[in-house]
Amino acid sequence: MLYFDNAATTWPKPAEVKNAVLSALTYYGANPGRSGHRMAIETAAQVFECRERAATLFGCSEPENVIFTKNCTEALNIAIRSAALGGHCVISDLEHNSVLRPLYKMQLSGKGEFSIAEVDLHSEEQTLANFERAMQRNTRAVVLTGASNVFGIKPPVLKIAKLAHEHGALFILDAAQTAGTEKYDMEQSGIDFICAPGHKGLLGPTGTGILVTKKPKILKPLIFGGTGSYSLDFAQPPDMPERMESGTLNVPGICGLSAGIEKVSAEGESTISEREMQLAQMIYAELSSTKNVTLFTPPPKAATSAAVISFVISDLTGEQTAAELAARGAATRGGFHCAALAHRKFGTEKRGTCRISIGPMNTFDEALKLVRIIHTVAKEN
Repeated sequence: MLYFDNAATTWPKPAEVKNAVLSALTYYGANPGRSGHRMAIETAAQVFECRERAATLFGCSEPENVIFTKNCTEALNIAIRSAALGGHCVISDLEHNSVLRPLYKMQLSGKGEFSIAEVDLHSEEQTLANFERAMQRNTRAVVLTGASNVFGIKPPVLKIAKLAHEHGALFILDAAQTAGTEKYDMEQSGIDFICAPGHKGLLGPTGTGILVTKKPKILKPLIFGGTGSYSLDFAQPPDMPERMESGTLNVPGICGLSAGIEKVSAEGESTISEREMQLAQMIYAELSSTKNVTLFTPPPKAATSAAVISFVISDLTGEQTAAELAARGAATRGGFHCAALAHRKFGTEKRGTCRISIGPMNTFDEALKLVRIIHTVAKEN
C-alpha cells in the first residue's frame, strides 16, 4: 500500500518505535509512580525520560511541565478550558474541530465566547491586522494551528503569539501538523501551551499525546482520581505532572513516543521538513498539469505550508476521489477532515477534498507511483 495519510497518523512507524513498545511490554510492565519495587522504579524512569526528551525538543525548561494525554484533542481541551473558560478567545478560520467544538460548547453553555480571525492567504500583514481587530478587552487566549490539516497553510505563529501577549492573552499552539517538522522553543517564544499528538510527526504509537506548558499553575484537570501521591488527601495533588495525570499512564505508548522523539531530535525537524516538502512540491507540480484535477492552494513552500495537498478529480467528491485511489492501492483521506472552518473558508463544504499528506517515511518512488495512479483516475473520469 502507498500510504499518504500521515496527517491522520504517520505510518509505518520506525523500527526504533516498535522495539521500544515491545521492550516496554517485556521489561517495563509495572505501574509507574505507584510502587517501590524495582520494575516500578525502572518503568517510572522510562516515563520521565520521555518527559525530558519532549521538554528538550520544545524548549521547555521543566520536564515536569510535560503532560501525557491520549491525543492532541485531549491536550487542546485541557488548555482551552484552563486558559479561556469564562472569557473571550480568538481562533483562526483554519482551526480543527478539536479547537472549534470545545469553544462552541463553552459559548452555548454561557461559559465563554470566541471570535474567528481570517488568515489572509496573500498577506501576513493583513492576517495580523485581522487578529488585532478580533481581540477584545476580555480576551484570555488565542488558539492557533501550526498548519491547516486540510490545506497545509501555515499562519505566522510567533507573530500572532506576540500579538496575544501584547493584549494580555495566553497563546495556545495546536501543533498537530507541525510537531516534528517545525522547531519550537517555548522559552524563547510567546508560546504558552503546545498541544501535540504523539502519533504523527513525533512518530509514536496512536493513543499518545502531550501538552507542554510554561504556565502550569493555570492548568485545570479534566480527570480526577488516583495519582500515586497524596493518597490520603481528598483533593487532587498540587504537584505537576501528577495533578494532570490521574489514572495509569499508557507506558508502552509513552516508551514508543520517547523513541520517536529521540529519532526526530537526532535527524532534526528541518531535515525532515525539507524532505517532505520536496515530495509535496513534486506531487503538486505533476497534479497542476494534470487534466481533470482541481487543486485548492498555491504551490507548497516550506515557509508558508506543510506537506499537505488537497484536490479533487473531475466531478467526484473528495470521498469518491479517495475511494478511487484506495481501490488502486493508495491511501489518502477524503471528506471534510474534522475541519468545518477550513472547508468553509475554501468553499469545499459541499464536495470536500481528497488530502495527500506526506510523512517522514515516504519516498520519491512512492510519490511517483501515487502521481501515476492519480493520472489514471483523472483519465478515467
